Amino acid sequence: MNIIDDRESIKKIDKSNMLTLLENFDLQCLEANSIETDNIPIKEYDCIVYAGMGGSAIAGDILKNSFEQDLSIPFFVHRNYGLPGCVTKNSLVIAVSYSGNTEETIDACQQALSRGCTVLTLSSGGELENISKTKGIIHVKIPSGYPPRCSLGYLFFPVARILSSAGYIKSFDVKKIVDMISYLKKLYGVDSVENNTAKNIAKLIHNKMAVIYSGEFLFPAATRWKTQIAENSKHMISINVVPEMNHNEIMAWNFPAHFIKNCIVFFLYDRQDNERVTLRMNLVTKILQSKSIPVEKLNSQGEDALERIFSLIILGDWTSFYLAILNGVDPTEIKEISYLKQQMAVSEKQ
Repeated sequence: MNIIDDRESIKKIDKSNMLTLLENFDLQCLEANSIETDNIPIKEYDCIVYAGMGGSAIAGDILKNSFEQDLSIPFFVHRNYGLPGCVTKNSLVIAVSYSGNTEETIDACQQALSRGCTVLTLSSGGELENISKTKGIIHVKIPSGYPPRCSLGYLFFPVARILSSAGYIKSFDVKKIVDMISYLKKLYGVDSVENNTAKNIAKLIHNKMAVIYSGEFLFPAATRWKTQIAENSKHMISINVVPEMNHNEIMAWNFPAHFIKNCIVFFLYDRQDNERVTLRMNLVTKILQSKSIPVEKLNSQGEDALERIFSLIILGDWTSFYLAILNGVDPTEIKEISYLKQQMAVSEKQ
């Protein structure tokens, strides 16, 4: 029996039990959508800025791409200190940090307050909650004790519901998304041994360099694949967007030869892709296959935009978990990230 088909073998590596978090993600989404929130002031903002890093920022990417066609104002996902110069007192800034202590997000929040922006914060506690209480701004409190990357439901649905209730994005059917996640759990879960796409992809990536390409619409899913495989699997992965990669990166598939020979490429397809983007991805596939580079095509599933992005995110999450097990590493452990945060905190005190 393969190690990723056996719960007892998995448990020996998955010491912090990320498997349970994966299996309960549908329930997390339901709970997240029911979290009590205050309403933001309804007015004509000049832009919406979603400030966050890592797992917290992915929720902003999903919001932006799922509802961009409905938004009448710019929506930015900001992954940095400070804020762009165009953000004014007429802007809405949403500062999201699972721990509440992400220094880049705290800095963006403080900048927003200094400029007189309308500010909404979301965290499980930390400094972001303290700032919100001190300044009397809206704060959404979510449950603590989860790895941030396993908290996507809590990070996404409360903010999405607030924006939907205020009329800035269209309403969405949470039950449909949860039903889809529950269905995919049966397909990708440990007990699914035959034709398990997540397990099969993990086996393909194992001991290889994975490269993910997508159109702009599915790029949040590609980004999620990269972050999950990096953190969970401790495995190198690269992503890029089409058509941009056609204008430069396509030429890189020549050298170094030993690296190229050890790569596998995945294309993420969606029916919302521009037909010229689809053609470009098909042509790049032919080019890569002519160089004997293995290529796999993955299609999104579902009816509306939100479902389709989530369908590939769920596949990537399960894939990253199985790849971690194949790599023999605890998917929850992130000692390099923890070390970096500790050293940044020390430098701030000096």
